[in-house]
Formats: sequence, structure tokens, C-alpha cells
Amino acid sequence: MGCLSLISSCYTPFLEAEMRQNSNISFDPTDTCWGAEDAESSSQSNTIHQNIFPNKDPVDILINMLDQEIIPRLLVSHKAKAPLEELASTGQRNIQDSEVELLLEIILHGNQEDCTDLIQKFAAKNISMDSIYLDLIPQTARKLGLMWEEDECTFTEVTIGLWRLQNALYGLSKDFQAQNSAPMGNLNALLLPAPRSQHTLGLFIVVEFFRRAGWRVWGEPNLTPEEVNNLIFSQWFDVIGISIGFEEQLDGLNEMIASLRARSMNPHVTFMVGGPLFSTSPELFDNVEAEIKSADANDAIRRAEILVTDHRLRSLS
Repeated sequence: MGCLSLISSCYTPFLEAEMRQNSNISFDPTDTCWGAEDAESSSQSNTIHQNIFPNKDPVDILINMLDQEIIPRLLVSHKAKAPLEELASTGQRNIQDSEVELLLEIILHGNQEDCTDLIQKFAAKNISMDSIYLDLIPQTARKLGLMWEEDECTFTEVTIGLWRLQNALYGLSKDFQAQNSAPMGNLNALLLPAPRSQHTLGLFIVVEFFRRAGWRVWGEPNLTPEEVNNLIFSQWFDVIGISIGFEEQLDGLNEMIASLRARSMNPHVTFMVGGPLFSTSPELFDNVEAEIKSADANDAIRRAEILVTDHRLRSLS
């Protein structure tokens, strides 16, 4: 089992206890995941998936899709395809190793306020928000895991450090969502950790990127298999994403995907796999029966939108 996966599964109870003590901290805030109100809106939009077009000509529907969904998403996708340097405003830069080391020192020996303040200072120094999410936070978490693996810090220090990183992300969420954000559309994603793990930190990062791209996202990390089955049977999802943290989770993954695909309300649901294991050992995923395999959130979103758009256009022909 990968060290970070083990850490994540063990520190979840501690994290949840800390969250309960602070009402301002919640993995599943109403502005992150969609619930009854959005589900009703999604249900209404399902008519397009089911080819129920009362009093509308298919050509009009196609034009409407191009105007309101496909073209805007292609523009967002083009931005996502560009390197961070091109997306950033003049003077923005990526992080340096010394900055990762400084944040690591703060989360181990400072406090939550120190951690949040430092990250905000990095952003003020023209470090791109994407680099903070995709480089600074994950690299710091990996270094923390390596320190624990090499007995350079205690389990308690690792637990508190990871909690501080995740708490800092909650504080960044509003600013992150304001950058290059797409209007909320009717694309729906269910993002889950694989069984036997709780990848709360990584899952939150992916949820943030999908939200910013205009997706409605269900990112609940603690659903039981029965709850997942009921959810995908009763709600429409364009994408189901599964995060894999360690090699043992690949056992039975294809069977899990096949089972979910068979129960899904959407007969053309797209499956996406990624996570810490894919980042380090992508070759292990060669036989995984998912349409998208990626460790990069922007790349995964771009590919998902291409596939979903293709399915929708085919449904009109």
C-alpha cells in the first residue's frame, strides 16, 4: 500500500472530528457538490439525453447545444490545453522546490493560520493558482508522506500536516473558482475514491477543477457501494471518476466499472480513472477498461468534454 494512501485512510476520522469542531470547514459544502435542487435541474435536463424533444426541431436543438455548450466548452478546453505559463497573467510563475520545503516546515512546526498565510503570500508573488493546486499542495503532501515512511516525523505530525493542507484548500476555493471559470452547464460528474481508501485531499482538488469548468459535481468520499449503486441508477451522470491510491485497488476494478456501467441511468456514461498510483505507475492501468486514464485534472476534463459532446451529437443523428 502506498504511504499516502495509508495515511489518508487513517487520518480521515481525525479530519472529520476536526471538521465537526469547526463549522466553517466541510468537505461537501453546498457550493461544491450538488444536491436536491441541482438534481431536479439535472433531471429536467435529462430529456436531451433521452431524446425527448417535444415541440422542438432537432436542428434547433443542435444549434442550441453548439451555442450554449459546445463552443463555450471548446474555448475553456483550449485554455486548459495551454501550459500554465500561457494561462497565467504576465509575470506569473510556477513554484520552486524551496517553496515546497518552506510550506512543509510551516505545516509541521507552525499552525493553520501560518499555513494559510504562506500560501496566500505565494499567490501574491504571482504563483499561478493552478500551480498551487497541482504542484505545491501535492508535492508537499508527497514529501510529508516520504518523511513518515523514513521515520523523520511522527504519524501525528503527518495527520495534522495533511489536515492543514486540506483546510488551506478550502480557503482558496473561492479565488480558484473565480479564475477562468465556465458557466454552470448540465454536465454531471460523480467522483469517488476506490474501495478501501479515502483520498479526501486529492478528491477535493479534482472536484474543484471540474466545478471551475462548469460541471455539477458529486464528490462525496464516504458513499457505501449500495449508495453508489442507488445514486447512479436514479441520477444522470456523464462521467464517473475513480481515484486509485495503491496497486491492490486495481483488483476487481474492471468488474466494478462493468457493474456501475450496467446500472447507470446513462447508457453512454464515461469512466475516468486516475489518482496517486497513476501518477507513479501509469503502466499498471493498461488493462483498465475506462475511457479516460489521466493524472492531470485539466487533461481529464478536456477529454471528458470531448467524449460527452460526441455522445450527445450522436444521439441527435
